[in-house]
Amino acid sequence: MRASHTLFKMSTRTKTVCVIGAGPSGLVAAKTLTHDHPKGTFDVTIFEQSQRIGGLWPTTRDDDGLLNPDMCTNQSRHTVSFSDLAWSASSPAFPKAWQVGKYLEDYIKRYPGYSIKMGVKVVKVEPPYNWQTTSAMSGKWNVHAQHTESTESLQVYEFDQVIVATGFFGKPKIPDTLANFPAPVWHSSNLRDVNSALTDNGRLSSPKGKNIVVVGGQMSGVETAAAIALQVSSSVNSTESSISNAKEYKIYNVIQQPFWVMTLTLPNNPNIDGAKPEAEKITNPAPTFLPLDLVMYNLGWKPPGPIKNSSGHISPEMAKTTNGFLNNYLGADQSGIGTDHLAIAGDIRSEPPRLTVSDNYVEFVRAGDIKTIRGKVISADLNQSNSITVEENGNQQVINDVAAVILATGFDASPSLDFLPKEILQHLSFDESSSKLPLALNVHSTVNAKIPSLGFVGFYRSPYWGVMEMQARFLGKLWSGDVHAQKTLELDDSLDELLQLRTDPRLAQFPMGDYAYLMESFATAVGIKRQEPKDDPGARTGIVLPSRYIYSHASPSQKEQAALALSAISSTFDSSTRGTFVSKAIFRSLHGTWRLSRSLRSSLSTFPSGTFTGTAKFLPRFPTTPSFDSEYLYIEEGDFVTDTGMTFKASRRYVYRYREDTDTLSVWFVKTDDNLGVDYLFHEMEIIIPEVQDKMDGHGKIKGWRAKSSHLCIADTYDVEYEFRFKGVNVEEWRQEYSVKGPNKDYRIKNEYRR
Repeated sequence: MRASHTLFKMSTRTKTVCVIGAGPSGLVAAKTLTHDHPKGTFDVTIFEQSQRIGGLWPTTRDDDGLLNPDMCTNQSRHTVSFSDLAWSASSPAFPKAWQVGKYLEDYIKRYPGYSIKMGVKVVKVEPPYNWQTTSAMSGKWNVHAQHTESTESLQVYEFDQVIVATGFFGKPKIPDTLANFPAPVWHSSNLRDVNSALTDNGRLSSPKGKNIVVVGGQMSGVETAAAIALQVSSSVNSTESSISNAKEYKIYNVIQQPFWVMTLTLPNNPNIDGAKPEAEKITNPAPTFLPLDLVMYNLGWKPPGPIKNSSGHISPEMAKTTNGFLNNYLGADQSGIGTDHLAIAGDIRSEPPRLTVSDNYVEFVRAGDIKTIRGKVISADLNQSNSITVEENGNQQVINDVAAVILATGFDASPSLDFLPKEILQHLSFDESSSKLPLALNVHSTVNAKIPSLGFVGFYRSPYWGVMEMQARFLGKLWSGDVHAQKTLELDDSLDELLQLRTDPRLAQFPMGDYAYLMESFATAVGIKRQEPKDDPGARTGIVLPSRYIYSHASPSQKEQAALALSAISSTFDSSTRGTFVSKAIFRSLHGTWRLSRSLRSSLSTFPSGTFTGTAKFLPRFPTTPSFDSEYLYIEEGDFVTDTGMTFKASRRYVYRYREDTDTLSVWFVKTDDNLGVDYLFHEMEIIIPEVQDKMDGHGKIKGWRAKSSHLCIADTYDVEYEFRFKGVNVEEWRQEYSVKGPNKDYRIKNEYRR
C-alpha cells in the first residue's frame, strides 16, 4: 500500500517537538534534532514520567527498575552505543546495565540543548484538528501532561511534532492461569534475588515447595533461569549462603520450542580455511574469539548487489542457512546436553530460528541444574497443592511442590500508547494482540504516511541503538523539509506486507532483526555514506557499527567521538588475534562435570607413581573478591591406583577465577578448614600465541590453544602447561601437565579432561 499523502514544504520557523520518554530512544531523538540540524531548526522537550533518565536502563547499582543493574548487556559496547559517543577505554566489553545508564547520562552532558521534564507523565495527546487532511504537517498537537507526584491539574502544551519513544515494555504479561496461584508468582523484570521470590519479599517465613519454575523460553526466560541457577549454585558452593537449604531446590524452565543459546563471545574462525571442500569442514581447535555482535553483524555476509532484508518472512531455505550458520559457530546442534528439548536437528532446521544469549544456560542444563519441560502451562492447582500442569501435543506433565513461579512471558505494549486517541490508533492499525508488530508504520517502523507529524523511535521489538539513531535522523530530515526524505516516505509501500506478517506462521523472531539492511537502508534515506577503509573506499566490508554512519557535516566533537569508537573496534580486532577473549571462552566452557584421567610419574622412590580416574566438577559461584568477575569451585573425586597395585580414594579442591579487565584465568588453593574459602594463588595462566609453524603437534594434529605458568611454592617449582581444544564455542577436551621439582619432589603429572 503506497503512501498517498503529499507532503508540503516546511516553513523555516523553529519547529517544536515533544518527545515522550527519556530512555535511549528518546535521548537520541532529542540530541539528533538538536545537534544534527542548524541551530533553531527544532526546539525539543522530553517528557519523562519517572524521576530519572534511562528508561529500562538503571543509572545506579541499587536501581529498582525493569533491568537488574548487575545484568550485563547481550551485545558488546560497540553495538550498545550511538555514533557520536565512544565508551571509555576502560569499559568492559559487555557493560552492566547500570553502566549503560551512566553512558546515557554522559550523552546528555556532552550533547545538551533540549529540555527534560522529569516526573511528568503524558496523559493524552490530541492531534491537529486537520490531521486527516493533506495539510497534516501544519497543525499543532496538544499534549496533556501532569506531574506524577502532585495533584495539580493537567497542563496542556502545543507542539508541531510528537515522537513516541516509550518502548515496548508497557506492563508485564501475567497469564490468567496463574493469577491466584498459592506460591509466589513474579515477573522476571522484578526479580533481583531468589530468596525474595521464594519468600515473596518476606511475606512468607519459609517457602512451601522446592521447585522453582521459570515460564518462558526466549531471551528473558533463558537469562532468568540461568541467573536463578547461578544464585542457587553459589549458595550451595560458597562459605555464605543467601538461600536456606539451597541444595534442595530444583529449577524447571517451561519452553514451547527449541532455541539456540549463543554465548557472549563467538569464534571468529571456527573452521580451518581451505583445508577441505565446504562439505568437509575441519574444526579449528584454536579459533580466535570476538564479542558475538562483531561476528554476526558483518556486511561481508551479505551477497553482492543491493542489500536485501533477511528478516520478516523466513523461508525454509533461509532458515536452513541461518540454522546451519549458528550450528557451525556454536559447534553443535545442542543435542548432546542431556535433553532433546533444545536440539536444533531434523525438521526443526527448516523452521525460523529462535535466538537467545547466555554464557551459562546450556552448561546448567547439561549439569542437570536446569531441567527443561516442553509445552505450555494450561492449569494450576489453586488449592494449596502448589502444582502446575504443562501440556504439549496432548501430553501433560505436572510439576508439584512449586516454591515460586517466575514469568518470563514478555510485556504488553498497550500502556506505552495509552495517551494516543482511539482514532489515531485505528489509523495506525494498532493490534494489541500482536507482540511483534502492534503498529503499522512506514520506513522501518518510524512514521505512518497518514500522520507524518507523529514519529516513532525505538518502538519495535529489540531495537538496535544504531537504528534508533537512524530513525531520529530520518524524522529530522522529514520534518525539516528534506525532499529526499519526503520522497522516501511517499514511495514506501511496506504496510500491506507488514500487516500480512502479523499472521505469518513463519514470521521472524525479530521482524526488524536485519541490522545491516536497516542501517544501509536508512543511510540511503538520510544521505549518509558509510565509512570504509581509506585503502579501499569502494569496499563493502566490516562490521555494522553506529560510528561508521555519521553525517559529513557532523561537528568536530561528533567526528572525534566516532573516530575514537572506530579506533576501539580496530584495537578489539587486533587484540583478538593475540588471544584476547580466549581466557574468557575457556573459563566459560569449563562449567560442569568432566571425566578426568591422571598419570603421575615420580623420579623418587619415596613418592609413589600411579594413575587416577574420576570426575572433575567446576561449580559456578559468585566471586568471593570484587576484583574478579567469575569464579568456580573445583572438586575432583576418584580412585588413585599406585604402580604397586594399592588403591585409595582421592580428592582435591581449587578455585578457578576469571578477571575481565586483565583477561586472565587463575587457579587458587582452597582453605582447608572449610574446603570452600579461597586461600592463596597457585598460578595464573599465560595464553601462548601460536606461531604459524607451531600449529601442528608431533602427530600431525592441529594444536588447540595453549597456556603456561610457573609457580614457586616455598622450595618447590611448579611448571604448568595447558592445551584447550575447541569445537565452536566449547572446549571439547583439554589437558594439563605439571612438572614439579624441589628438594624432596621430582615428578610429572598429566591430566586429561573429556566430557
